[in-house]
Amino acid sequence: MNGTYWNGNGTYQGFVDKLSEEIPIEGPVEDKAIDRLRRAINAYYDIFNNGGCNSVSRKVAYFFPGVMSYINSTYKIDWSVVEEMTEPKMDEIILKVAKKKGLVNA
Repeated sequence: MNGTYWNGNGTYQGFVDKLSEEIPIEGPVEDKAIDRLRRAINAYYDIFNNGGCNSVSRKVAYFFPGVMSYINSTYKIDWSVVEEMTEPKMDEIILKVAKKKGLVNA
């Protein structure tokens, strides 16, 4: 799992680290872009920590289409397949939020 957000070295890890500073430890997130990132990070975490089994699995399906279908349809999960499904979506979400927050020129 090299080059993944799970390992802390995803493609846009620097943006994630910077943007995560705006996510409160608890309570609501007022900024919609940051809230979207928070929800995506939570869904991503649930996939790799719990196999998407927590109540956020509906969010997993929203942010990462097909992941839960794959996980539920196999006896032994090939995590490289899951990475192929999640990393590009995380890249897309992070880059979109980074642009909205002015970290990247549009």
